[in-house]
Amino acid sequence: MEYVRFISACAAFSVAAGGFAVSPPAFAKNRPAVVVVNPDIVISRISFADLNLASVSGKATLNRRVGGAIRSLCSEATGVDDPSFATRAKDKKCRSSAWNQAAPQIERAVGRALGIASTGTSTIGATAITIDLP
Repeated sequence: MEYVRFISACAAFSVAAGGFAVSPPAFAKNRPAVVVVNPDIVISRISFADLNLASVSGKATLNRRVGGAIRSLCSEATGVDDPSFATRAKDKKCRSSAWNQAAPQIERAVGRALGIASTGTSTIGATAITIDLP
């Protein structure tokens, strides 16, 4: 019987301690959040909330937006103003890397739009396309 009471006491303590660990303290509600970002990483978010990605024109518009964001990101990351072969090669590699990040996100976004268009719902969450480059 003592063993059962000990386990019950431990379980009760674990639940109580877990509640304190999960719930934020009341005083933290008014404190600002501090986000630390690596200054050597360039990030772009491309919203598509205003587009109908189930349509051909919506997909084309998203691809143009992503392409423009990639050009801008890679210009900033590689210094594309320098016309040397090495800089152009870095820019090409940068664009390839960025498109490799964006393509699956675009596919998921279009899949979500098509799912909503056909069934009214989708299991894929809405978001923006995010690309980050060192």
